[in-house]
Amino acid sequence: MACCVNYISPPRASLSPPPSRSSFSGDAVHSLLREPTLLLRRHSRSPSIVAPRFQVVAAEKAEPPLKIMISGAPASGKGTQCELITQKYGLVHISAGDLLRAEISSGSENGKLAKEYMEKGQLVPDEIVVMMVKDRLSQTDSQQKGWLLDGYPRSSSQATALKGFGFQPDLFIVLEVPEDILIERVVGRRLDPVTGKIYHLKYSPPETEEISARLTQRFDDTEEKASPYETLSYSIYAKLRLKTHNQNVSDVLSMYDDITIKIKGNRSKEEVFAQIDTALSQMLQQRNTTSPSSLSRF
Repeated sequence: MACCVNYISPPRASLSPPPSRSSFSGDAVHSLLREPTLLLRRHSRSPSIVAPRFQVVAAEKAEPPLKIMISGAPASGKGTQCELITQKYGLVHISAGDLLRAEISSGSENGKLAKEYMEKGQLVPDEIVVMMVKDRLSQTDSQQKGWLLDGYPRSSSQATALKGFGFQPDLFIVLEVPEDILIERVVGRRLDPVTGKIYHLKYSPPETEEISARLTQRFDDTEEKASPYETLSYSIYAKLRLKTHNQNVSDVLSMYDDITIKIKGNRSKEEVFAQIDTALSQMLQQRNTTSPSSLSRF
């Protein structure tokens, strides 16, 4: 708890009046002549020093940082909105997908196992992901600045695990986009392997031909991911991914029903962010309105 300190000035020290000439006898005068410091020691003592007193005054607790979760189907625009949110509110962006991709890129055992599930359009088992997310949320920057958890939890069991670790969001944001628009977005998505930036061939094309030449499809967007379902078209595979997402997000929403806001994501990124920004601003304003008095005086 923060506090402030009130300074209380000490009382003035009283000084003894100087001795009168009549207070000295003849013998005393002779003694003083022999020992001139005797008078100084006897009558010029320093006044008593009274230490200053302080009162500790309790002040308002610092506002806790924001804790936000955001959910949306593949190509719903989560990445773009997360970037805008973190820029304005200074939150630490934590993407479960990025954590998983880092594991896969490292070639770790967990990464290899996660890749097998992701190639089939299935959720990666909780025991692989939960601890990665927990450790990241527990780091100092997340605790001090607040966090924006992107794409996680994706199931009720994951949400339960996070709650058990003491991680509860202030707000759960859901981006809603019609299925046909999502499929169109997925098909046109491209990844810059150098910067990690996501482009779309139609809606957000690369800035230069050099960037365009090196773009690839994200490994979870490519048609090869449908290899277990070779007789299916890519659009059907995309629908399979959306179905998996929709089934699980409904379970998650039931756990955060009282703090969930649904955002129409089939608009421009500026319009989508305006909806999110309004919700966050209102929540912060409500916090300030209901907060206790900032100072308690004695």
